[in-house]
Amino acid sequence: MSQQTSSAAVRLGVALIIGLIIGAGLTYAFMSMTAPPTTAPEEYEKKIQELQSTVEDLQSKLAALQAAQKPKEYIIGATIPLTGELTSVAAQWKNALDMGIEELNEEVASYGINAKFKLVILDDKTKDEEALKNIQTLYQAGVRIVLGPAASSQVKAVKAFADENKIVVFSPSSTAPTLAIPDDYIFRNVGSDAVQAKALAKLVWEEGVKKVVVFHRDDEYGLAFANFFEKAFSELGGTAISLKYATGLPDYASEVAQLSSKISQEGAEGVVMITFDTDGANILSHAKDDPVLTKVRWFSSEGVHGTPELTTPEVAQFLNSVGFYGTRPVFKENPLYREFVKKFVSKYGVEPPVFTANLYDSLFISAWAILKAGEYSGPAIKDALPKVASHYYGVSGWCVLDEAGDRLIQDYAIWTVAEVDGVYKYKDVGSYSAGTITWG
Repeated sequence: MSQQTSSAAVRLGVALIIGLIIGAGLTYAFMSMTAPPTTAPEEYEKKIQELQSTVEDLQSKLAALQAAQKPKEYIIGATIPLTGELTSVAAQWKNALDMGIEELNEEVASYGINAKFKLVILDDKTKDEEALKNIQTLYQAGVRIVLGPAASSQVKAVKAFADENKIVVFSPSSTAPTLAIPDDYIFRNVGSDAVQAKALAKLVWEEGVKKVVVFHRDDEYGLAFANFFEKAFSELGGTAISLKYATGLPDYASEVAQLSSKISQEGAEGVVMITFDTDGANILSHAKDDPVLTKVRWFSSEGVHGTPELTTPEVAQFLNSVGFYGTRPVFKENPLYREFVKKFVSKYGVEPPVFTANLYDSLFISAWAILKAGEYSGPAIKDALPKVASHYYGVSGWCVLDEAGDRLIQDYAIWTVAEVDGVYKYKDVGSYSAGTITWG
């Protein structure tokens, strides 16, 4: 007999007993009023009170049983950039979370676990202060684990509050090596850029480009990536010149003009861009019309991957003409990921952008960590999460974490934008693993 059937039988049995006792009490009271007086009236009242007390006790037990059968609800928070610089990516992240929470609850129910999970998603507008405000709001609402934020600068902004108040923060996309800190409340379901910087440096070097300008965001992500890239590229024998730009601007025409001047001044052979999606797309929209920038090679990190603007004919043709390549975190040869992409495309009409699989897996890992913890508290979840992740193989691959709480095993794809059947699409054309680039 199933747990549900057994519980229903118990509730029915208790209800029948209550009905019998009530019926017996009424019968007893009626008979006491019509039968010859053989017992004192106070005895009748005493027996009726005893029956009423028994009924009340059983009713209380029935109510407790019914309450116990309701699924225990746990809330998982999320702070993602539904507006701001990462909007085009986060729109699909929300779709992945909506799809994931439904599938998660179905999975939990299929195991006979009497629990249900609810998502509370807040928009942090790709701003550090908004991410902190969201974490604080979720904490005040009793939430003890939050997915996101997306950007490393945002993770840095919320870290002190998370550590002090013991609320777990699980980012799917923060990659700055400066945030790889052991025993804090920050976890990241992605490898740090210390490794990706080596992958990108190796790619640029093997493409025959020896001197580049690293055009990067002036924030935690951009600064850290640029520093690690410069170190890795110099170790190979290359020269990397840093040029940072302010973030959050409505347009980057003047910054692109500065980049053009820098390329001419330094005699650089290529550009390595470290951007997000909206700034990256805007930068490329201006670069395609610059006589200097159209004559050098272009390379990129993962930040702009998935942005629709890159697949427009004007920008895509520019990328093809300058031999554009980028790197992005992946877990190669994963059939679960192929199934995930197929399902996502069927449901939403687009392929999931970068880090979507990482976020999707983070949701499941968080839920199972809550259940493993046995209590909904930050310290208990913090202790359980790495243990769950070490055994979790999801759509983004094996999610085991290192001592700093970051993804331990991370491979990288080499991507570009290519014409497929007359339409420009994102395409992986190679991979980087254990220091080696493989094409195809």
